[in-house]
Amino acid sequence: MKSKRILALILALMLLFVGCSSPSNTDSGEGTEVKQGEFKIKVGLVTPEQDIATQSMRHFEAEVEKLSEGRVDVELFPGGAIGGSADIFNGVQDGSIEMCVNIYPPFAQFTDAFLLYNLPYLFSNKEVAFEFLDSDIAKEIAASIEDKGFKQLAVFDGGYRNVSNNDKPVHAPSDLEGLKIRTLNNPVQIDYFKAYGANPTPLPYGDIYVGLQTKTIDGQENSFSNIASMKFNEVQKYVTDTQHGFDPVGMFINTDIYASYPDEVKAIIDEAALSTQAFNRELAIELEAKALETIAETTEITYLTDEERQAFIDAAMPTYKNFEEQIGKELLEKALAKIEEIENK
Repeated sequence: MKSKRILALILALMLLFVGCSSPSNTDSGEGTEVKQGEFKIKVGLVTPEQDIATQSMRHFEAEVEKLSEGRVDVELFPGGAIGGSADIFNGVQDGSIEMCVNIYPPFAQFTDAFLLYNLPYLFSNKEVAFEFLDSDIAKEIAASIEDKGFKQLAVFDGGYRNVSNNDKPVHAPSDLEGLKIRTLNNPVQIDYFKAYGANPTPLPYGDIYVGLQTKTIDGQENSFSNIASMKFNEVQKYVTDTQHGFDPVGMFINTDIYASYPDEVKAIIDEAALSTQAFNRELAIELEAKALETIAETTEITYLTDEERQAFIDAAMPTYKNFEEQIGKELLEKALAKIEEIENK
C-alpha cells in the first residue's frame, strides 16, 4: 500500500510539473511570436526614387513594416527595375507582382467608366477632385475592376497636366497647331488635343525623354512634378500651365492576393494605405513648388490668364459630347451633378 501511495504522489507531481511548464493559450511566447517576413509584397514602379509615387510608397513600406512588426515585408522596385508600365500592370493583374501605382487610363480597357477621368477640365481644383474621388460614385468605378485583378487601396494626387514644347510659348490652342505632342494612349485625351490642332502622339512614359531629345516628338504633357522628376524640362524650351486634366493615381494590389491575407494583415495594409494617401497629398504640394523652381532654371514657363485658359476649355468641351455614350450617359450626368454639388458647397 505504501509503495502505491508513493507512486501516486510521484504521478501527481509529474502532472503538476507538466501543467506548469506548458504554454497557455494566452501566453505571449512561441505560439504568438511574429514570424518575420511571413508575407512579402513586391511593388513595381516605373518612377525614379525622387518621384512622388516612389516617395509615397517608401512611406507605405515603412508604415506596413512598423504596424506588422516585420511580419509583412514590403520591397520596392523603382525606376522600372522589374519592367516597364505594361509589364508591371500585367504583373499585378496576374499576381506575379503584388502591388503597383498606376494612373487610371489603362483601366479603360476593362470598363469605359474610367474614361470619365480623362475628360478635360473635369475638376476645377484639387479639393473638388479629392472629395469626388472619395465619393460612392468613384468607389463604385474603382470596385468594378476588382474581378480583373486590381483592388484599389488609395488614390494619390497625380497633379494637373500641363503642356511643354520646343517650338514656342503656348498662349492659345492655335499655338499647338501641327505640333507632335506626346499624349496618353487614350481616346479622350487624343480627341481634345486634335481639337487644339495638335498631332497627339502616344508613347510609353519611359520613352518620352528620348523622344524629346531626338525630336521624334515636339512636346509632351504631364504634371509639373513629373516634368521635373523625369527631367523633361532639360529637353524642353517652353512649358504652359494649361492644367487641362487632373490625374488621379491609384495604389493597387492584386485582388486575390489581398483576399488571401488574414484579416489582421488586411487591416494593417488598409491603415498604411490611408496614411500614405494623406502623406502623398501633402507631399504633392511641396514637390510641385520645388518642381516649378527646377523647371524655371531651364525652361520658360507661361502662366495663362483666365481668358486664355477659357479658350482651351471652350475648344475641349465637344469631347464631353463625343464620349457621352461610351462613358455612359447616366454615369456622366450623375458624376457631373456630384461635382457641381461639391463645388457649390
